[in-house]
Amino acid sequence: MYTFKPHVFTEHFSNNTTRPEERKKSHIHCNGKNVYIYSGEDKDHDLIYDMWLYSLTGKQWIKMTTENSLPADLDDLVFGAIFEANYLVLCTIQEPLNDELSSKKCRLHIYDLNTGNLRVRETNGQIPKSFLEDNLIRLGKYLYTVGITRGREMFSDVYKLNIEDVKWEVDYTCQGLDANEPADRSGHTTVYGNNMIYMFGGTDGEDAFDEISAFDLEKRCWKKVYTYGDENHIPHYPTPRVFFSVTSYTDPDSGEINVIISGGQEYNDNRDCYRFNDIWKLNLTSSKWTCLERFGAVLPHYGIDNSMAVSPAGQLFTFG
Repeated sequence: MYTFKPHVFTEHFSNNTTRPEERKKSHIHCNGKNVYIYSGEDKDHDLIYDMWLYSLTGKQWIKMTTENSLPADLDDLVFGAIFEANYLVLCTIQEPLNDELSSKKCRLHIYDLNTGNLRVRETNGQIPKSFLEDNLIRLGKYLYTVGITRGREMFSDVYKLNIEDVKWEVDYTCQGLDANEPADRSGHTTVYGNNMIYMFGGTDGEDAFDEISAFDLEKRCWKKVYTYGDENHIPHYPTPRVFFSVTSYTDPDSGEINVIISGGQEYNDNRDCYRFNDIWKLNLTSSKWTCLERFGAVLPHYGIDNSMAVSPAGQLFTFG
């Protein structure tokens, strides 16, 4: 695991031999004192459902006790996971999946990172048929998710869950009548900002980053957000790619939300496709990209599906 000094990564070495097994696609969170790691995939693409804590001061890995609490049953598919303050929030749906609403069992899990207490609630309403873990947004009393399957096709429908009465509602259904509706995708990451939900990734890797699909929560419609490139770097925009990492943070001084993307690889049929180690920042207020490579900041390795988190002090952590 690495942490980010001003434009420099420093590797963290544990003082103990106990540590998480190698993985990718984890969910990570840093509160300034600890780094939390939840779930992931091993090298054989098998799912891992466990949680670890890395103490930044003690420099030790600690496996958190989650037995009989967080989902570990392969029949409970996690389709949404986010860290919120001192909580890990999960949405799970029980397999096998089908389109019969009465047969869907969807649960909301709220896990307290400090106490280890867990609250599980059965949800109801128009339960989505979703399968994307990086696809959950918290806004007030609602959790939003974007992207479902209908039949054998994928659509960028928008669903929201009222945390108070645990009822799902459809906020938008794609019908192919609006040219701004995103093309079908999977594996994307959603980020909230400016009262919109931005979507990153999930395509075939050919989409450029000069425009981003975003759902306007007030007008309840899809938009294309056109971005500005970094005129001090060539290329001006991130190169199109797949399997890249996404995180976001709020600048403590300006209050503006910034999105960080890093790594990934170009998409083609060759096994020797190029992998990236660059880091880019998109300011959602100015819609302007900045390549941090021109300040000397690059990933310590050329990786795919690595995980990132930003601490309250603005340190960027990467894992996997």
